[in-house]
Amino acid sequence: MDAWRKPQWTTFAAEALARSGEGRLEGQTSLTPQDLTSRSGGTSTLRLLFLLLLAQGAAAAVNVAQTSSAVSAPTLTADGQQTGTVTGRVQNVATGQFLNQARVTVKGTNQIVFTDKFGVFRLINVPSWPVALEVFYTNLDPATITLIVPPGAIVGRDIDLTSVARYGKDASTVKLDAFIVTSDRETDAQAIATNEQRFAPNLKNVMSTDTLGDVLGGSVGEFLKFMPGITAEYDNVDIASISVRGIGGGMTAVTADGAFSSNIWNSFTRAVDVRSIGLNDISRIELTKVPTPATPADSLAGSVNLVSKSAFERNGRQLRYGVNLVGNHENLTLKKTPTSFLDRNTYKILPGVNFDFTWPISKTFGLVIAGMSTNIFTEQHFTRNTWGTSGTGTNAVNASNSSPFLQTYYLFDGPRNLTRNTLSLKFDWKVTHNSVLSLSHMANRSVTRQGNLTMQLSTGTTGTPTPVNGVPMTWGPTFTRGATGRGALQNACSFGRVDQLTDTTNLTYRYDDGRWKIEGGVSRSASTTKRRLDGDAPDSGYFAQVIATNMNPVRINFFNITPDKPDGLEVFDNSGQPVEWREISNFRGTTATNSFSTLRNQYNNGYLNLCRRFDLLPFPTALQIGGSQRVQTFDTNIQSIGWTFNGPDGVSGATAPMQPYVMQVYKNMDSHYGFDGVQWLSPSRAWQAYLQNPRLYTQTLAQQFAAENNKNS
Repeated sequence: MDAWRKPQWTTFAAEALARSGEGRLEGQTSLTPQDLTSRSGGTSTLRLLFLLLLAQGAAAAVNVAQTSSAVSAPTLTADGQQTGTVTGRVQNVATGQFLNQARVTVKGTNQIVFTDKFGVFRLINVPSWPVALEVFYTNLDPATITLIVPPGAIVGRDIDLTSVARYGKDASTVKLDAFIVTSDRETDAQAIATNEQRFAPNLKNVMSTDTLGDVLGGSVGEFLKFMPGITAEYDNVDIASISVRGIGGGMTAVTADGAFSSNIWNSFTRAVDVRSIGLNDISRIELTKVPTPATPADSLAGSVNLVSKSAFERNGRQLRYGVNLVGNHENLTLKKTPTSFLDRNTYKILPGVNFDFTWPISKTFGLVIAGMSTNIFTEQHFTRNTWGTSGTGTNAVNASNSSPFLQTYYLFDGPRNLTRNTLSLKFDWKVTHNSVLSLSHMANRSVTRQGNLTMQLSTGTTGTPTPVNGVPMTWGPTFTRGATGRGALQNACSFGRVDQLTDTTNLTYRYDDGRWKIEGGVSRSASTTKRRLDGDAPDSGYFAQVIATNMNPVRINFFNITPDKPDGLEVFDNSGQPVEWREISNFRGTTATNSFSTLRNQYNNGYLNLCRRFDLLPFPTALQIGGSQRVQTFDTNIQSIGWTFNGPDGVSGATAPMQPYVMQVYKNMDSHYGFDGVQWLSPSRAWQAYLQNPRLYTQTLAQQFAAENNKNS
């Protein structure tokens, strides 16, 4: 049996309007639902929602309360005592923010309610005699309010809370200080989170987005990684998705105001890619670790709900904005410096801007507009050892799990640029005295540009040299000496631009008169991910990847092996002469690849919950029924095309020099881990050369069949 503690709406305080300086909306308002239809899977849910709205509207009063008190037919308690209703809003008078989950108790009774996210509370069946209301909120001073409730009356009383220790005795005039403002904002945010967790009906963590101050690039992922129980899942340096309790992103629901989010990267999965989601239009984040009966079955790990800002969370207009510069310690200069993508010079210290505007236009209508634009350049360097546990030929046959050898060393250099733009708009409309209708739309756009450069050096798995009079393979815990002619070098470079577009529209309705509670909504979230092979200009195309391997047979040695890398490595040809593996003259071209893809994902969702509270037991009790329908649709269009390098004349691929196709700007760069000066191939220069001379790369018959088989797969 669930104890519902969150009444959802009532009158917007007239005194708050007076402070905001805005006009009032007089008269009466009513809701006339139109005949809405939908092509999504949630049609029946949507119709049922509005049928119930009609039924509830016929039974409930639609007059908007314009005074602090109204009279209705008195009700009686079980012992015959006449009762009334007390309603109002609770706010932090110093910050002007209305408080969610403030506890309001009728002293001396078991009547307890909690404010909703607009700070509204509603106490029904309050005895008609002088009563005292006790109000509690974490980190604010408790308050006791005495009032008289006439029989059958609806008494309106707004309650202001403060903290004398933090704000002083006169909290209405707060002296702002450039350093104290941020501290107070984060303290208030922490109090909000602590209070919501304290009174949550299940195991839940809540963090206000002001808790951590400014977050790098306004990234949701960068914020979520600090929440307890969440594991960040990375795509190189970017936080791509999250999982709760280690169960996996596919079993972790990510929603925005209860609407399921659709956002994918490069494969079909229920895990939501968070890198394009902005943070500035989010008020707080709720992490639920324990499923409830209303939790979808595919959210076994838990759920993360991004609660957007609301117009009625504050008592007046508020505009917040920020301008920032984001840089990387490797490129702290205002000048253009080389980057691998498209082999050009770019700025590395980049500007960003964000804003959010909250405007309660009247007692019954308000809006929130939020936007953000960030541009982040990130250096990516990593290294990897791959160990061999089996082999053939001399000595290598003795390799095992207990006696492995370092087979391959992998060096990666991949600068990346991420541009994120978000814009959201939300309307809140108080339809009746006890109900609110909210409509929101969020648009997220992100572009990732990356140039990934990789070098692989491998000893091979054959211990017998070729020719047979060469050096056989030997190894130990700190070294591997490869066999003559059995090694391999690979210089592989790939460019990529990934555009992500996500649009989420959410319509919700909430009704709460203290006894009945109705919550319903419909939403649509659609995302598109496109992998493009053009740059930022019409003439800046490129191959997705170009590869070159060693021109002649080689032998590779690794020395002073550490867990991350070998401190030393040597490359020799079959005559025992050193080979400079950094120079492209020792490589020959092999293949080039182009990859195109368009991935689409869409969620259509509808839900309806009906709750009835009872006074049958000495503690809060309620009965809830509900249902939901969610339809997820995937669509894919992927194509991969491969070519073989043939040289400028179409026949000399094995011996043609690769110098014309190396990077001319991104050169002599430090790839870290003690390796620099690698001559990297340029997919854009190879592509331009191919356009001018189609004989440079051609397709074999097998590659033509493979391209046709991969088309529109």
